[in-house]
Amino acid sequence: MDLVPILRGKNVEKILLLNKEATYMKKNIITIIICFLTIGYPAFASHHGDGHDHINDETPNIITNDNEYLTNINLMKGHLWVGIELYKASNIDNAKMHMKHPKSELYGAMIPTFLVKGAPGFASELEDLASSVEDEESLKTISTHYQSLLKAISKNEEFTNQTSGSVDKKIELVISLLEIAADEYAVGIVNSKVENKYEYQDALGFTTMAKNILMGTSTEDESQKQRLLSIINIVDKLSSLWPELAPDSNINGDAKTILNAISEIKDI
Repeated sequence: MDLVPILRGKNVEKILLLNKEATYMKKNIITIIICFLTIGYPAFASHHGDGHDHINDETPNIITNDNEYLTNINLMKGHLWVGIELYKASNIDNAKMHMKHPKSELYGAMIPTFLVKGAPGFASELEDLASSVEDEESLKTISTHYQSLLKAISKNEEFTNQTSGSVDKKIELVISLLEIAADEYAVGIVNSKVENKYEYQDALGFTTMAKNILMGTSTEDESQKQRLLSIINIVDKLSSLWPELAPDSNINGDAKTILNAISEIKDI
């Protein structure tokens, strides 16, 4: 009996089996990575340790809804914006706190979604800015890192459906941000007393992002233009809720003002 062909046949079968297993592992490696990252970075950790959650941190998820995806990104942008403003005002400790939050609270939970979408993410740019603020580098250096980060973020905002650019979807995004801003303000200011200045500042950052979205929305439809102008006017009136960036005394403001503004926007 010729044993060589038999041995060769067994080797071929073994090689084919190994190739099949390797292919299976390759197909599932992304799932393994996502599960690992999701467990390691539960969605929306508690805000500033006060137990105020945006969503259930025991329910990790991959974001498929564009509004939710863009809301999360704009929450990070809101943190960063207010952090820069605080740094400009030489309120360094507050600035450092806000620069840490996008990474510690929000970015980690977004990693699985970035992977699934094929979005590049912006971890290195985020780290560069946070580190430069932590090291108290010059405003010029920090501004350079900030602009680089914004460019990186904008690339990730493109990983959405075309309909997300419509006026209706933009307004929906604005409402989502204002709802979270109202939640933050309610924690920050209680009966005119500043209970949590970081939440108060967050609310300002998120409201500013809402206005920026409105200002950056264009349309050829005259009725939609007027609609946008009316909503911008409503959001502008909210500025009185933040007479100071880092208040030491009582603030004459109430989260209900933001909720009332949301109701007005929905009626337009």
